[in-house]
Amino acid sequence: MRLLRQMANAARQFNYTGTFVYKHGSQIETSRIWHLTDASGSYERLETLDGPQREVVRKNDEVTCYYPAAKVAKVENSQAGRRFPAVVSEQLSAIIANYAVRKGGVERVAGHDCQVTLLDPRDQLRYGHAFCAEIKSGLPLRAKTLNERGETVEMFAFTQVDIGAQLSNEHVKARYDATAPGWKLDQSALAIGNDQDMRWMVLNQPAGFRKVLEAMRTIHGKQAAQLVFSDGLAAVSVFVEPGVAGARAAQELSHQGAINVFTRAHSGYVITTLGEAPAATLMQFSNSVTPRAKP
Repeated sequence: MRLLRQMANAARQFNYTGTFVYKHGSQIETSRIWHLTDASGSYERLETLDGPQREVVRKNDEVTCYYPAAKVAKVENSQAGRRFPAVVSEQLSAIIANYAVRKGGVERVAGHDCQVTLLDPRDQLRYGHAFCAEIKSGLPLRAKTLNERGETVEMFAFTQVDIGAQLSNEHVKARYDATAPGWKLDQSALAIGNDQDMRWMVLNQPAGFRKVLEAMRTIHGKQAAQLVFSDGLAAVSVFVEPGVAGARAAQELSHQGAINVFTRAHSGYVITTLGEAPAATLMQFSNSVTPRAKP
């Protein structure tokens, strides 16, 4: 519990900057991050260093993604998601209930000694995790997601990091202006309603997951319901949107790294379930979606 609490706090409380790699499958992406915490909250700027240019700026729970090539900025809420190195949530009791925690050895990442902590799932509904946190601060320097066979399906790892860096607001300020001529500000990912508008529910969610977000959103120009569930580490999102008239959506399962995506049709709607969880878990969520009874 002490190690988990230290990791949960460090990624939010310390100022830091560094370069990290994200590996999933055969794909590797390198990013640079600046994180600043002050009396007004937590701020972060991330820019990709390879592939298409992308910048992500976070102000507390509001995240704006800038795509300069397309001159598009997308705004979304980050409450339901995890971001490296903030990989451990504050739901420590839920983590302990769903994972067995083991202390590993001391390793070296990005020039720093770090303590390995292993989280083994207590059932087949979730993946395992291995974190390596810098010994003094507790900041996670490496995070691995492990599948049912113990294979690494996703990894984040710092290659260089400065913990306790002297940062100013300029370091976490967006380099792009979404209000500039030619730019488009896309706010469709923000909620357009609340749970009072929700017409859908998950009747038989997998054990250990609890609902953390429920909202109506705009997807493909249509109103869609989104429900987000978490077990303290993994998050699963369920989207329910109107189907295309006359079209028959077949069941489809795909994955990218640790993220599985399952799509199926239901009563004229399309249900898309995605998250860092085994395919069977997503299917149980999807097959449990049902209309909410009218009051």
